[in-house]
Amino acid sequence: MRVKTIQIVWHEKKPVYSVDFHSSGVLATGGGDKDVKLWEVKLDSEQNPVVTHLGHLMGHTRAVNTVRFAPSGQLLASAGVGGEMYLWKPSTETQKVFGSEETDPGWKTSAALRGHTDDVQDLAWAPDSSALISGSIENICIIWDVEAGARKCRLEDHRHYVQGVTWDPASEFVISQSADRTCRVYGPKGPVLGKKKAKKSQAASSVNMVLDMQCLHVLSKRAMPASGPSEHEQEDSKPQRLSLFQDEQLNSFFRRLAWSPDGSFLVVPCGQYKQTADSPTLFTAYVYARGHWAQPFLRLPATNKAVVAVRFCPQLFSLRDCPQQDNGLSGNQQQQPFQLPYRMVFAIATLDSIIIYDTQQPTPIAVLGSLHFEAVTDLAWSCDGAFLAISSYDGYCSIASFDKGELGEFVLAADLPPHIRERVACAAKQAAPAASTPHPHKTPGPASGSASMPPPSTSQAAARGLQHAEPPSHEEDECFYGSWREVWHETHCTHSNCCRQQQTGQYPEHQEGAANCA
Repeated sequence: MRVKTIQIVWHEKKPVYSVDFHSSGVLATGGGDKDVKLWEVKLDSEQNPVVTHLGHLMGHTRAVNTVRFAPSGQLLASAGVGGEMYLWKPSTETQKVFGSEETDPGWKTSAALRGHTDDVQDLAWAPDSSALISGSIENICIIWDVEAGARKCRLEDHRHYVQGVTWDPASEFVISQSADRTCRVYGPKGPVLGKKKAKKSQAASSVNMVLDMQCLHVLSKRAMPASGPSEHEQEDSKPQRLSLFQDEQLNSFFRRLAWSPDGSFLVVPCGQYKQTADSPTLFTAYVYARGHWAQPFLRLPATNKAVVAVRFCPQLFSLRDCPQQDNGLSGNQQQQPFQLPYRMVFAIATLDSIIIYDTQQPTPIAVLGSLHFEAVTDLAWSCDGAFLAISSYDGYCSIASFDKGELGEFVLAADLPPHIRERVACAAKQAAPAASTPHPHKTPGPASGSASMPPPSTSQAAARGLQHAEPPSHEEDECFYGSWREVWHETHCTHSNCCRQQQTGQYPEHQEGAANCA
């Protein structure tokens, strides 16, 4: 792995607020100079990451807070200060930009979404690219019908700025996180007696799903045993409930949470944790298992700064072999916090560092620090997992590059169940066949002696030709994942007080060890 802070003028020396990769490898950035810019990311002769400016999209009149490509790769959404939101689509026309020497970058405005009156902080696409959710400092979220370019519904439950939103890869839940110290889980209402069941084609659409959406769960606090001079007094006293998340004093505008590509769990930033009421506050990110919202099943210790963003690598990796331990259990059984048949890699951004985890071990696989002079704002993985982009308030971006096989071997799409395969294709922005996802910068092949983007992985190539299946039910997920929560619990009962900690809402001791590694 190589990491480099690219010291060029990204956005006229103003903050870079957001980054995201297209499936072709093009990087989009949004910043304080009112433009959305497109960049080519590649490796130089010394295998260090470098970028080349491709062009910029003009339309915003104020700062751009977030940019996100659709899972289909056919649209780019941008939003920012003043509630401005635009959709951009690829254009094969190349012409001079009026008043500039640069050529048109190949994207043009598709629609202007009007509904917010104040700053939009985050965006998230539905897996089928038919809908989009935005969160703003008006304390609301808006879900948009992309094809119609119109507002579909408003979610008005938060009492403070909405700073993060994400859409479930299975298109069942929509999650928002706010400075009011809550994370809200929205989903479809239960069946109503006497009401006809929706048609299967309608139920499969994310746009139609939001018609019956309501707040199902509020993630806010956790019970903690009260501290006292004796065990008898502790039993009689009412357990305290402490907030899981930080308040509005967090030194960041963003709380960018993320689902895993397969939809099995959610990672929520801006967490705070106390072992007891008198213990110091530790910064953390919480992990929730899909459909189990009562309490997080895992916490990921951070550094001495708050976690502000989470992003997953779109690719799935094969499990790595672990050596046998003295107690007869393999390393996989002892330390793997997720009992899944593959590995997933993800990065969490604190205000001053990047911590990279995978799902086969509870400790980080890498910690990147001292990259920027000011706080980190966003993260983005390239669709082939070769690059990780990091943006910052200091006006610069850093790029981490990974050698082939460094993160692991890709799991072939053909080896995955159909519903997992489709979710991973959406995460890699390959939800549509390659023929229907043109990009103006994608050429038939590089000229002799010229640099080229890394070729797509085998799993990506297989994902391009996938056909959309019906959305999976809970039963399909439970069948595939199995009882991995129970397996995780059973394989960790050799650790001290594991059963007692599970019952009291505390966490296994090996997670405390992970804090030392971070």
